Order: sequence, then structure tokens, then C-alpha cells
Amino acid sequence: MNEKNLLKLITIGPVLFIPLVVFLIFFNYIFFTQELFNTTTANLKEELISQQKQNTISKVKMAVDFMVYERSTIEERLKEKVKDRVKQAYAIGQNIYKQNSATKDASSIKKMITDALRPMVWNEGESFIFILDKKGVFTLAPEYLKELEGKSILDFKDATGRYVIQEEIALVSREGEGFLWDTFTRPNKDPSIQYQQVAFVKDFEMFDLYLGSSEYLDSTTQEIEKTALDILRNINKNTQGYFFVFDTKGKVILHSSNPELEGQNLLTSQSPTYKTLTQKLLSKNSSNFGDFISYTWQNPDSGKVETKLSYFQKVPHTEWVIGSGFYTDGIEHIAAEKKAQMQESNDAKIFMLKIYALLFTLASLGISIFISKKLQTKFALLKMALERKSNELQELNLALEEKIRKRTQELENAYIKMKYIANTDSLTQIKNRYSFLNAFNEELKKHKNEQKEFSLLMFDIDYFKRINDTYGHNIGDIILMEITEVVKGCLRTEDIFGRVGGEEFMIFLPQTSLQEAQEIAQRVRKAVDENNFSVVQHATISLGVVTSHKDEEGADMFKRVDVALYEAKSQGRNRVCVG
Repeated sequence: MNEKNLLKLITIGPVLFIPLVVFLIFFNYIFFTQELFNTTTANLKEELISQQKQNTISKVKMAVDFMVYERSTIEERLKEKVKDRVKQAYAIGQNIYKQNSATKDASSIKKMITDALRPMVWNEGESFIFILDKKGVFTLAPEYLKELEGKSILDFKDATGRYVIQEEIALVSREGEGFLWDTFTRPNKDPSIQYQQVAFVKDFEMFDLYLGSSEYLDSTTQEIEKTALDILRNINKNTQGYFFVFDTKGKVILHSSNPELEGQNLLTSQSPTYKTLTQKLLSKNSSNFGDFISYTWQNPDSGKVETKLSYFQKVPHTEWVIGSGFYTDGIEHIAAEKKAQMQESNDAKIFMLKIYALLFTLASLGISIFISKKLQTKFALLKMALERKSNELQELNLALEEKIRKRTQELENAYIKMKYIANTDSLTQIKNRYSFLNAFNEELKKHKNEQKEFSLLMFDIDYFKRINDTYGHNIGDIILMEITEVVKGCLRTEDIFGRVGGEEFMIFLPQTSLQEAQEIAQRVRKAVDENNFSVVQHATISLGVVTSHKDEEGADMFKRVDVALYEAKSQGRNRVCVG
């Protein structure tokens, strides 16, 4: 791209690009807003119905759980009720005894107690205080069994064949008081039928008597159910979607919107609608799990017959079915109203977005023109600056190239020096251990590939520690340097010589047989032995020599030469041993 076209792009580009970007952003946002509204309102009715169904399920389950809880307390309430009665009667009898025991005989006191407790009756005479002696003789009997007072009922059996009176006597004799479940007749009922009840009996210690009271299970059950129904009826006064309760035989127990149906059995109703609906309801609620049923019913608010969706669930361990529901026509009306409100709000929002889009596009156009002019000015200034800098850079580049050339040469020299230092023993100026091992490994690979024989020589200075201890380490260093020079004079150009320890040295002899290596080793040993050193006058070395074996690793060869050197030391030093 030439300079002229580039200038056009820089100056005209913002004028076109910035307003276009702003317009596209608002356009996409408006489109997204409309799509979101369409998606939200498309299934509005179904969502409201689903939400209402969840609310109805929660409401019915709450009522069922409430009934389950209330029924779970029946036995506890029943026991508490009869126990309180007996405790109260016991306190009255005890008080009469204390007040009269000093002035009246036992017979008179017993009569006073029975007379005082005889009026204590409940549930229209079904529950009462009774007194028996421990031989089973009735001392205080209920009104409908008064003819049994003074008679023994020790052998009385309930409907299950239990000797109830004998069990009561055994209980108060053993524990003083307690509860018993039994079956007994009821006043104003068929005397041949006995009903389940719970009794609480307590020993009356002042005489050979015990007193007690009982209540029938279904009396307390009916009382609790009535209380629960009253609570559900009160809830219906404050909420929409009232409760209705049926039993499994089709009898309406609670129906707030149609209270006239309460007590009626809809299975025998003259209304086909009621009868069919009840049959459908009971067929779907044979278990404790709930279900929805759709049907038509008169809406108490509108007075019209409308489609209703109700959820029913059976109360566990009872014959009751609790339900609640809602009219779908009302949901449609609510959905239409809500959609209209949302449409109005969405239209207003989109209108404002269009206004904002126009304002921001115009504003961005003005800004982009201003930016374009600024860029044009800046571009001209930049061009002048770049030309000036270009000239300066050319001069600087020449200077930098010269500096780089010199610096590169310095680095190359430094690298050569550092490489030498890294690979050279600082004292003897021959290869150090690291450099020697690297060179050895390289030669080892080469000789293996070429299958050529080579040898390895290792020596150290005899009694070197004695030299250090006698003359000092500085003299020891001089001996090391002098021996190094003597040995170097005995070696060939291709031999590799290195210091691998304090006074230990190794020599790699390429293409050298064991015999040749021995000759070189003896030449080195003899040269050192005959050398006239500057300070110590005489020093010797011991040497180990090995030659290569086929497929032998370097580490194995080092071990063998080290053993050979050790053998030379152990045989008296200043000698060569082959490994």
C-alpha cells in the first residue's frame, strides 16, 4: 500500500468505521431484546400453569403432612388425657382420705371418695373414673354398668380374649401405675361390640384399691381430625385455591366453596358430573402418591363452569384424600394481562433504544470526524519525524555494527579462554577430570565403532602425602607440575593426558596394544624416577595399565586400571602393573 492510499485509509476509516460499529451494536441489542421478549412470552401461559401446579402441590403436601403429624400425636395425646384425669381423681381421693382418716372409718371414706369421683365423666359418659379392689370387685362403675358395683369382674375378657382386669391388677401391684390397651363396650352402643381404648390405672395405696380411666381411640381421632379440618377451613378463608377433602368411599368431608356438599357421598349423587368426577378421583388415588386431574367445575368467583386442574393426595394410614386446584381460564387471563404489560414495557424499551442508537451514531460521527482530522495532522508530523529518525538510525546503525563486531570478537576470545579454563587443570595446565572424561568417552565411542585397540594408563605419586606433610602443600604443588612436565615429554602427540584427582593422573593411549602401553608406562616411570626435582630431589610414581576389551564400558575399564594401580602400590610402589 502506497503512502497516499494509507493516508486515505487513516483519515477516512474512522469516519466510516466508528459510526458503523455504534449502529451495529445498538441494532444487535435491539434485535436481542425483541427476541428475548418473544421467547419469554411464547410459553408464558405454560410457565404460569407450571408455577401454579407447583404451588398447588406444595399446598396439598403441606396439608397432608399436617394431617400426618396431627394423627401421629393421637396416642400421645390420648395417653396424656387419661393420665391427667386419673391423677386429678387420685388427688381428690387422697385429699378426702387425709381430711377424714382420723374421724371416719374406712367404709365411710370409701363412699365419700366414690361419691366425689362418680360425676367425673367425659364424652357423654363414654369416659369416666372407675375404682376396683385388687380382687376385681367394682367399687365405682360407670352409669351404664352401675349394676356391676359390688360384683367381681376378675374374669372379664375383652374382644381379644385377654383378662383385662387381671392385667390391670398385676400392673398396679408391680409398678404402681401404667397404661394398658384393651377393647371394651361403649354406652349407647351394641353391648356385644367392643372398641379399642387406652386405660391408665393407678394404685390407691390407702386402701386395697386402684382407680383408672380410659378413652376410646376413635374418640380422640375424631377430635383431632375435627381440629385439623377447622384449621384447613380457616386457611381457606385467607387463600385462593381452597382445600377439599373426601374419604375413599366418596363422602365429602370438607368443601369450602360448596359447603352444602359436606357429608354427602358423591358416588351415590344424582349428579352424573359429581359421580363421574369422584370415581375418577378415587381411581387415581389408590396409593399415597398424588396426581393431577383436569375437570370442569363452577368457579365460585365468576359463577361460570370452567376447566379446573386439581392435585389430590391420599393421607397415609387414613381414608382421607386432600385436594386443591386452580382454574386454567384464570391463568389464561393473567397470562394475557401480563403479556400486554410486558409488550408495553418492551415497546417503550425498544423505542428508547432506537433514540439512543440515533443519538450515539450522530455523536460517534462527529467524534470520528474530529479524530480523523487529528490523525491527519499527527500523520504529517509523524512522517516528518520518521524521516528525521530514519537518517539518525542509519548513522546509529553503522556505529552499532562496528560495536557489535568488536563485541563479538571479544566474546569469542572470552569464550575460548573460558572453555580452556573449564577444561584445564589450573595447576598442571593439562586436562582436568571433567575434560579428560569427556575426551575419553568420545575416543571410546570412536575406537569401538572402528574396532581399534586402545589402552588406559593411570598413575599417582608415591608417598605424596609424606611430601606434603614434610615440605608443605606449596612444595607438593611444585612436584605435581614438575612430574606433569616429565610425563608430557614421554608421551605421543595423540595421547590424552589428564589430572583426575589430587595426585592421580590418567593417560589415554589410542591405537595402542597392551605391550606398547607397558613400554610407555615403563618409560614414564623411569623418566620420573631418574628426574632430578628442584626441591625434593627424588620422587617416584606407581602405574596401572589396561587395554580395551570388546564391548567393555568405560566404567569397567576405569575399575580395572584402578585395581592395577592398587596392585602396583601394594607390591612396593615405583612399578607398573597390568590389569
